[in-house]
Amino acid sequence: MVDLAKDVAAGEGRGRRYTARAELVLARPDHRPLASLGLSPDPLQRIAGAMGTVRSEAGEEAEVVLDLVPVPDGVVARRRRRLMRGAARRGPSAFGERIGGAGGGGGWLSSLAGTLNGKPAGPRQGAGRVPRQTDLADGVGKFVPGQDVFRVQLLVRVTATHPARAQAHLHQLLAALEMYAGENRWVPVGPRRTGWRPYSNVWWRRASFDRRIGSGEFAPARRQWVTRAEIAGLLKPPTVECAAANVARGGGMVPQAPAGLPTWSGQPDVVPLGLVTDADGRPRMGGVYAKDTLFGAFLGKSGNGKSEIGLVQAIARAYAGRGVWFLDPHNTTIERALPYLTHPAVRDRVQRIDLNTPSMDDMVASWNPLSMAGRRIEHVQEVIGTVVNAVAAAQGWGEGAPRARTILANAVQVLACLSKCMIDAGRPDLQPTVFQIKTLLEDDAWREEVLAHLPDRFLPARSRRFWTASFPKYSGEALTTVTNALNRLETSLSMRAFLGSPTGSYNVRRAMDTGQVVWICPTGGGECDDLITSMLIYDVFVAGLSRRDTSFEDLEEFWVWIDEMRAVDGAGRGYIAKVLEQLRKYQVRMMGLTQMAMRLSDDTRQALLQNQSILSVMACDTDEAKFISARLPHVEPATVANLPKYEYVMRVMLGGEYTQPFRVRGVPVHQVYADYYDPAGLPALEKAIDANLKRRPVAEILAALDSLDNDILTHLTGGASPGGRAPGRRAVEDADVVHDLPSRTLPDNHHDDDDEVA
Repeated sequence: MVDLAKDVAAGEGRGRRYTARAELVLARPDHRPLASLGLSPDPLQRIAGAMGTVRSEAGEEAEVVLDLVPVPDGVVARRRRRLMRGAARRGPSAFGERIGGAGGGGGWLSSLAGTLNGKPAGPRQGAGRVPRQTDLADGVGKFVPGQDVFRVQLLVRVTATHPARAQAHLHQLLAALEMYAGENRWVPVGPRRTGWRPYSNVWWRRASFDRRIGSGEFAPARRQWVTRAEIAGLLKPPTVECAAANVARGGGMVPQAPAGLPTWSGQPDVVPLGLVTDADGRPRMGGVYAKDTLFGAFLGKSGNGKSEIGLVQAIARAYAGRGVWFLDPHNTTIERALPYLTHPAVRDRVQRIDLNTPSMDDMVASWNPLSMAGRRIEHVQEVIGTVVNAVAAAQGWGEGAPRARTILANAVQVLACLSKCMIDAGRPDLQPTVFQIKTLLEDDAWREEVLAHLPDRFLPARSRRFWTASFPKYSGEALTTVTNALNRLETSLSMRAFLGSPTGSYNVRRAMDTGQVVWICPTGGGECDDLITSMLIYDVFVAGLSRRDTSFEDLEEFWVWIDEMRAVDGAGRGYIAKVLEQLRKYQVRMMGLTQMAMRLSDDTRQALLQNQSILSVMACDTDEAKFISARLPHVEPATVANLPKYEYVMRVMLGGEYTQPFRVRGVPVHQVYADYYDPAGLPALEKAIDANLKRRPVAEILAALDSLDNDILTHLTGGASPGGRAPGRRAVEDADVVHDLPSRTLPDNHHDDDDEVA
């Protein structure tokens, strides 16, 4: 054994290869059947096991080649009649012995014996006897009517690094084929009586063997026929019953892509899906018509290509001239997308909002949810809804904090009216931001000055009475419930930079109407993420509803992608579902990408699956696979759970009807848009983003925010200092003011059951 190992190693070092060959034929007459094998266990299990020891990395190979030629039914019928005549000549038999043999008067030997004994030659005794039905069936064997019959040629060839290994692999395959041993069996032709047993490796058979296995020539060593039932186990792919590890899995049965599925080549009315294979085996880049696409659900394990397909589709819609809004909580797609968005066709429409912690010199975009620029006073209620509902959703208030909602709604109303006042006065730079909500609630002097100088045409008297009659009666705990969320915003540098400018440049309604390409990247963690994500999603919903002022024919498509939807579903409580349910009428289409649909909130999951026009699933957990496969006809859960990486099963809307599920292979961005890759154009793209979003340095925004409280009061009072002191956000710290607010200076451990949130 040690010497063999040395010889094998030496053979590998020299790069030599040795071949063993064997042609298999039926050992008995071919009307005798092979063993009848079912599908459990799979007949390919033993063959796969025998090939498991072949070291392909060392250049070893093992081949089992089965060639079949159909036999015409007429030829099979003639063969059957010959077999029946042969059975008739043999006469009746039982237990393998002929009935009426010698001395029994049953055949020509009996007649001859009678003549020799002087008996008259008459009709043969037993001439009227015919074989029994069982004798005829035994004579015909497997060639009964209705069987598909084939001529067969079975060749086995093994190449290895040592002749002993080649011979060993060959005998393992021959042993595996012994499972077919029944009334008949497979045996190799050629010399096999010596210890070496060369079979078809002998010189007079080798050339013919190699020619046939290389060219497909059908020239078996002898005539041999088999039925379809006998060799069906060798013709099918491995089933689930074949548990060998060295088997390439087909992944289960999934129908072919529908013939009407369009091919995407960059046309603006088609959304790319990935590579599909037609019935002729040719791959192409499949797509789906944009008019048939409303909402989409892309589900599956992390790292299997959900973000990639979302990225491919978003870039395609951008180049189609459509508006795009991509929420990327983990900041994984924007850096990959930017080099493909430097083309002049899209460069001037790109907006990048990165909420990761910036440096003081970074250029950042701003958004002021309280801004009334371009709005009428009647739009104050929309501003109230955006801020209050977003904060309530992020904080999980639900219906459990009615007083906190009331306080926040009235505070936002005052500040929105103040914003409208500043717009009308030609001072949009003095519009309050969300950070002035705390000032309004905590600084009584600041609040009193604002209410005193805010004209009645902006804030009616009924609204003012809340601050004089109702607000003093609220407990400090109710106030703390509101300010807790705002305190978190103030601790975040990125949030103060993004939300701290009075003249915000981000406007999602304008992005919808002008086809902007917006990429938003929250920080991916921290206490502020839920709040800002909730505000952004709700803003999309409100902006979509506001498009009711435009006729459907004049609306531009706006495509929304939310990556890692599970991460933001909690923040956008209910509003993602509202987008899916209501914004179809306003040309807003949403694509949700998440790892598990079962982990989404009930409202979001039901709305996503109910309204989807694209359902795409990749490899996932078995429970998730069972849940999703129920919506994919003819696709088994095991097929979904075991999909290869970057392969999806999709079902789309085509011509107003759902297609059958079909298999799609994902294509990476760098392959789809290789011609658009231009990293050298990134500096020009950054300049375009600066101009598009009017980005400003972080230090400049924060400096203006720090003085905004004083600047607002100075403008309202005409430069006078109310109360003989300079107004400021921290005026509430003045002792005289604190004594005037006994009802809002309760201890921190005080709780108001009405404002507790589970």
